[in-house]
Amino acid sequence: MIVCDLSQRDASERLCAEIAARGLRIDALVNNAGYGVPGAYVASTWETHAAFIQVMVTAVAELTHRLLPGMIERRYGRIVNVASLAGLVPSPAGHTLYAASKAFLIKFSESLAHEVRRDNVHVTAVCPGFTFSEFHDVIGTRTSVSRLPRFLWMDAADVAKQGHAAVMAGESIVVTGRVNSAIATLVRMLPQRLIVGAGRRIGRSYRRV
Repeated sequence: MIVCDLSQRDASERLCAEIAARGLRIDALVNNAGYGVPGAYVASTWETHAAFIQVMVTAVAELTHRLLPGMIERRYGRIVNVASLAGLVPSPAGHTLYAASKAFLIKFSESLAHEVRRDNVHVTAVCPGFTFSEFHDVIGTRTSVSRLPRFLWMDAADVAKQGHAAVMAGESIVVTGRVNSAIATLVRMLPQRLIVGAGRRIGRSYRRV
């Protein structure tokens, strides 16, 4: 095991150096590190937001950049970027950078997947909705999100299985779960003003601003 704090600017470089020193070959990369910064954007310091961007965006791009050449050389690789349904739907107030970072992961994965497909490297953005994990406990929103209907939630194991199946099949984007897939489809089809209004009302029920 290699322990690394990805909020540190040199973390990805040090991690890859340790991987090389141990003679390890990385054929699969899962960028799953993440958290949320709830509340109004200006309520947190820039240092807090900078660390968030480092973990959610910069570290993903850097680790991929450092490990991808080996995959291309060996003509085999699988990269999973854990994004979110939040990156596909209009964002209500709160967690301002969260949805933005997930939207980045989706487009990053989609474009990179086209570049490296001929090298037998698959890149997939996995877009789950509400998932049972410690995420909401850490950011202090467990009580509020617990009021949401049970059918909106998925088990982490099921999300992982669908993500694994998608990357092995070469799908660049996968929205996990039937309910989340339906939401993503409706967002593309319905007028934006309706979607934005609905998102704003739902957001008030579980997000602190």
